[in-house]
Amino acid sequence: MPKCPFRLLTGWNCPACGVQRALHALLNGHPSEALAYNYLFVFSIPYALALMVAYVLQKMNRGESFVRMANHPILARVYIVLFFVWGVVRNVLGI
Repeated sequence: MPKCPFRLLTGWNCPACGVQRALHALLNGHPSEALAYNYLFVFSIPYALALMVAYVLQKMNRGESFVRMANHPILARVYIVLFFVWGVVRNVLGI
């Protein structure tokens, strides 16, 4: 698998390090192994699914309230902040 450029330059894990291995583990039915690779990725899957459902509903002109909620800018900002906080936490705690 390709090496992470951020890790090669700094020696630290970026927030996305381990996503490929986590996805591989999930697809092979090993959720605990996927969590060990990248917690944020595994816990982000419901959010990604909600965004996909909102996209489909928007195209079908249905579920306006769900689409508004899923596409709310504050929700996206919270996710971005969590992404960077995860990057710090995983290096401080050695996860």
